[in-house]
Amino acid sequence: MTENNDIEIAKLQHQVIGAEKCSADSGFVRNPHPESQWFKDAGLGLFIHFGISTVSSEIDLSWGMIKDKPWDNYSISPDEYFALAKDFNPVNFNPEKWLSEAKQAGFKYAVFTTRHHDGFALWPSKLGDYNISKYGFERDLVGEYVDACRKCGLKVGLYYSPPDWHYNRNYMSFAYSDMKNDCTFDENITEITGTNHKPVKLQKKPDNWDKEYKAYVRGQIEELMQNYGKIDILWFDGGSELWDAISIEEIRELQPAIIVNPRMHSHGDFETFECRLPEKAPCGWWEHEDIWAEGPWWAYMKQSKSYKSALWFADEYKKVREMGGNFLINVGPMSDGSMPEDVYVRFSEIKELLNK
Repeated sequence: MTENNDIEIAKLQHQVIGAEKCSADSGFVRNPHPESQWFKDAGLGLFIHFGISTVSSEIDLSWGMIKDKPWDNYSISPDEYFALAKDFNPVNFNPEKWLSEAKQAGFKYAVFTTRHHDGFALWPSKLGDYNISKYGFERDLVGEYVDACRKCGLKVGLYYSPPDWHYNRNYMSFAYSDMKNDCTFDENITEITGTNHKPVKLQKKPDNWDKEYKAYVRGQIEELMQNYGKIDILWFDGGSELWDAISIEEIRELQPAIIVNPRMHSHGDFETFECRLPEKAPCGWWEHEDIWAEGPWWAYMKQSKSYKSALWFADEYKKVREMGGNFLINVGPMSDGSMPEDVYVRFSEIKELLNK
């Protein structure tokens, strides 16, 4: 899969989740808190995508349930995808092991997927019915990750996707051809692709559904901001229609020194450039996110378990730093929570390269 294909896939996905129209350059005042200023010189961050899709290991995180995607032909139905939660058992989840190695390699911060678009929360949320505690897993993966960041000396970043396809599963289409045309929430559409990937009649949302959905999103964000001590980054992925569920100002009331990306509110403390570099150096803070594994998939898939070379990494990192940005490079644990061995090999290799 080429870099240009990765960029195109990112654009196609952003059209669906409401993340394509966002900028840090909108008159919004970047957080002036003294403890927020670390970001501009951080340089290197570790993105960690993890979730129930790894139980299959053959489908992409969340997107593996979407029919007729233009970037790959393999998917399972949402009914099959959501059922993966009952077999999710990451007994070897050990963030301290990965983050310790990352710290030694030169990483300064990390960002962990607390909940992706599939709606499965990796902490025991009191809101909704789709999280690790509801399926018998008694550990708090988010809490363990946060503790490991602090122990290893990394800044703590939490990824949260406002779009929730499980919560809205009875009121949306699971065909990309519908989703890209904003049919997901259009009640004038009479027939959609349902959770079994077959045509079904679109159900009318109950009264107050959208209000209750926003309250649910707000509540989960508040849990993440209140239950784990100091959080350095809140990394949203889409949800521009949910911008008023909770404002950045309200988030700062809970976490005064936090920095927030612009993918939910259409403005934020830093810009994101996914799988591409900006044409010219942005004026403000910015970050380049990319996939380290071969293939265009963020979470672990067995067909892309090998990782791009340390020389590729060093070249990309150099380009980003010359333009004044940070490089957030992604890794993906396997279904049992352990990290592919290639990740540790690359950590060791880039430690040598970056320290020359």
